[in-house]
Amino acid sequence: MDIFIGQFVGFLLVLFILWKWVVPVVRKAMQQRQETVRLELEASAAARTKLAEAGAAGERAREDAAREGSRIRDEARGDADAIRDELRSQTEREVARIGEHGAGQTALNRSNLIRGLRTGLGTEAVDAAAKLVRGHLADPANQSASVDRSLDELEQMSQGADAARITEVDRIGSRSMRASSRDSIRALSAGFDQRTASVDDAVLARTAEDLANVVEVINEQPTLRKHLAESSDAPESKRALVGNLFGGKISDEAVAFVQDAAASKWSAPADFATAVERQARVAILLGAERAGKLDETEDELFRAGRILEAEPKLTAMLSDTRVPAAGRVALLDKVFGGKVNDFTAALLRQTVRLIRSGRVDAGVASIADLAAARRGESVAIVESAVALTDAQQTRTADLLARIYQRKIAVQTEVAPELLGGLRITVGNEVIDGDIASRLDRAADQLPR
Repeated sequence: MDIFIGQFVGFLLVLFILWKWVVPVVRKAMQQRQETVRLELEASAAARTKLAEAGAAGERAREDAAREGSRIRDEARGDADAIRDELRSQTEREVARIGEHGAGQTALNRSNLIRGLRTGLGTEAVDAAAKLVRGHLADPANQSASVDRSLDELEQMSQGADAARITEVDRIGSRSMRASSRDSIRALSAGFDQRTASVDDAVLARTAEDLANVVEVINEQPTLRKHLAESSDAPESKRALVGNLFGGKISDEAVAFVQDAAASKWSAPADFATAVERQARVAILLGAERAGKLDETEDELFRAGRILEAEPKLTAMLSDTRVPAAGRVALLDKVFGGKVNDFTAALLRQTVRLIRSGRVDAGVASIADLAAARRGESVAIVESAVALTDAQQTRTADLLARIYQRKIAVQTEVAPELLGGLRITVGNEVIDGDIASRLDRAADQLPR
């Protein structure tokens, strides 16, 4: 019994110890474990909630993606349809354009082919005609007969000639001027002839040189030229200015002429300088006329002009105003020195000195016309493939005189390339009555 009680007390003591020290620890550990389990259960529940939300979000994303993909497919289909329609429209327009271009190109090719055939046939026809004509005109008698036919045509022209067509002013080289300048030149020319009627040849030659010097001065001083040619200025003041500038430096005859020119009315300042230059030439021609060498001078001028025309390099060198005038005059003397009379030489030098623009050969030709005008004539250059007979020359001069209502000095030249007929040049007018020109015109009129 004692043993039982002892064991029971021991058992109670063990229970007390367990309850006092072990149970709290175990209880605390269990509570901690329970709390941990509870927290893990809550975290698991939260994770399941988040997983469910993520699943819902994914589903929504899939639905949104499906809707966006559907929208993009619809838009792509619409764009594809629009692009297809645009490409179809462009293709149709391009096909239409290519078709039109092809039709136009075909028409153009057809037209070019037809034109080429016509041109070829026309060229062959003209060539064949030219060969026949050349063969026919190989005989000098036939060439002379072609001249007579040209003269017959010229006679028909003379029947309708206008007597007032060419005036005296036209014959002294003032076609390009207006009425006031032409009237001034005519009055100045008459006054110069009266003033120099009693002077000797030396004074006349000096006057010509002095007038040329005045031209150089007024060309170098455009302001002075404009002032002297200005119609609004008082004539007496301009006369006094000329006297102050040139008095005692040039001849009295030259001073008087320049004073008269300054007091005259001019359509343009350039006409004033042209009038003085023209009178310088006329003074030399007047000296040739007094010496009985006007015809010779006119003929030499004509020949010199033809030489210059045939030598373009020489003409270009003489016309180059960048080279000093003295050098160009020296070159001129090398070419014509000793081959022409003094009057022709003086006129050629004057032309080279005073040229401002254009070509020397044209200036020389105009002086030849001026020489003819002094004699009441005009120069006609008559070219033919064969030398004219005396009767043909006489008839040509008579017909041209009837056409131009004045005496015509005929200068003849043989130009075999004309084949037949006549080519006549009077001033700026050209009468193409030669066979070569007619063949050229026939070829030019062919379709191109």
